[in-house]
Amino acid sequence: MEPILEELRKQPNSKRGKKRIALYFYMVLILLLLSTVASYTWFSLTRRPTVSQMALYIAAHSGLEFSKEFEGGEWSNQLAYPDLVSETTPLRPVTWSEKNQSFFAATYGIDGRITDRWWPLSDERNANRDDYDGYYCIASFYARAGDDVTVFLAEAAEPTAGVNGVGTYLVGKPQWSESEVRHLNIGRGAENAMRVGIEITPLDESGRRLEETQLFYIYEPNCDTHIDGSIGYVATPSIDGEESLVPAERLLPQTVSSWVETDPVERGVQFYTYGKFTAPVELFTMKTGEKVQIRLYFWLEGQDVDCTNALIESQILANIQFVSVGEGGSGLVPVS
Repeated sequence: MEPILEELRKQPNSKRGKKRIALYFYMVLILLLLSTVASYTWFSLTRRPTVSQMALYIAAHSGLEFSKEFEGGEWSNQLAYPDLVSETTPLRPVTWSEKNQSFFAATYGIDGRITDRWWPLSDERNANRDDYDGYYCIASFYARAGDDVTVFLAEAAEPTAGVNGVGTYLVGKPQWSESEVRHLNIGRGAENAMRVGIEITPLDESGRRLEETQLFYIYEPNCDTHIDGSIGYVATPSIDGEESLVPAERLLPQTVSSWVETDPVERGVQFYTYGKFTAPVELFTMKTGEKVQIRLYFWLEGQDVDCTNALIESQILANIQFVSVGEGGSGLVPVS
């Protein structure tokens, strides 16, 4: 460093002045780049959105039960999300590729924005992790049928006393603010960018996957509202070149679910309203005695218009409820 300074001292003042101006210009340019990156690269930080207070429910009055184990486990009509996935597991922007049947992670340019390049992920390397390699969550469990049944997602219903609601929905979590004497929505819009993949795999008597078609649906909650306040459905394009992530018959869009304060404000009470599915929610049929593996994938959809750095540290309340009705089934097949 000293030889460089000495050389500058020997040069005419005009040259030194020009070099100082150039050096100052480059320092300002670097600072601008750093500030831009800091505004858009929250995805690479440790403070990432999480799904909180997730619940999995099933109406078992028609002969359908859940278990965490294929054999030897306890079968019931309800499973809790924390028993399947850690609630501290963070999410990072990914997208689903129907062509490759896998998730891809976003890559970023020098300004921190998502580019058009994506790199492949795998469940083994990138699911249910709380380190830098963690991108999305998977809740895996089994279902068995005591009767011939058709299985579908339950519509969300208005709450009863002491209950937030039943059915299927995602909303931003309300958090009490002592200073403002009201609740804040700490979902921060992540509830609009969230997706839930529903994968159903038929199994034989020993638990091995059958060679039948594996079904993969995508549940898209709050599809008609956005964090900038605009209203209306915006299709999420696929990196495969298609207009949506999966074919229309396997996309399950739902209108907005939300909550508002009571009047007057009460710390422990909010009013919830729930969205409606805009497409059929039938999933598959099962015959008596059949078992299937169900995997729920939770991710932030990087191609969604609402996937922005505003979602940092967001938390979501979610409910996924399966309902079955007795019906003459003919094996695991999609319901059109």
